[in-house]
Amino acid sequence: MCASTVSSKMLQTMGLMEGFRFEETLTGFKWIGSCALSLQERGYQVLLGYEEAIGFSCGGIIPDKDGISAIGLMATMVHSYYSMGKTLTSKLREIHQKYGEFVSNNGYYQCDDPAIVQRIISGMRNGGRYFEQVGGYSVESVRDLGTPGYDSTQDDKKPTLPTSASSPMVTFRFTNGGVAQFRASGTEPKFKYYIEMKGQPGEEKESVEQRLREMSGVILEHLLEPTKNGLIVPSSL
Repeated sequence: MCASTVSSKMLQTMGLMEGFRFEETLTGFKWIGSCALSLQERGYQVLLGYEEAIGFSCGGIIPDKDGISAIGLMATMVHSYYSMGKTLTSKLREIHQKYGEFVSNNGYYQCDDPAIVQRIISGMRNGGRYFEQVGGYSVESVRDLGTPGYDSTQDDKKPTLPTSASSPMVTFRFTNGGVAQFRASGTEPKFKYYIEMKGQPGEEKESVEQRLREMSGVILEHLLEPTKNGLIVPSSL
């Protein structure tokens, strides 16, 4: 399976527990589709490609976002589970009991000044001494997809995903199961954030949501400093 890096980490967790290969890509189905084709060329059967903005490529049918094949597969799943006395809701509950709840807080601030974006990203880099803690939350790993790039999980500290000077993305993984990712939109005056909290198997969703709310406020304030940087909360939020 493959998914963009800003998508939920549930597939990655499932892969680690079940032993199937999972690969992350950059944002967008051109990257997900290319990854799927590359995996197929290496002999893998690609079951799912996924993007957090509601896009699915199912079963290797089409290496792109495709709602028709997705709804066909969903209908097949409904029939199969119904024949076993289950529903999609009950099956999803089983999945969360086994792998944990994954709750996300994705959003953006309006920002018209590229210099402010660069200042925020530079602050996250902390002069190359990436933070070990953010607002009291311990950092497990950091990945920076700007140039020259950095990934604390790699032996050579170089990211496996492509880097870009004009479209950097910074990812913080925390020891409590949280992941926070930040990037500027390439087409709109927006600074985007993707924050997810992983619950423990059996932990109630409400508990995970509460931990996510508490952490999100702290992380956004410490890393983005919205008031100081003049970031604007969209009226729809």
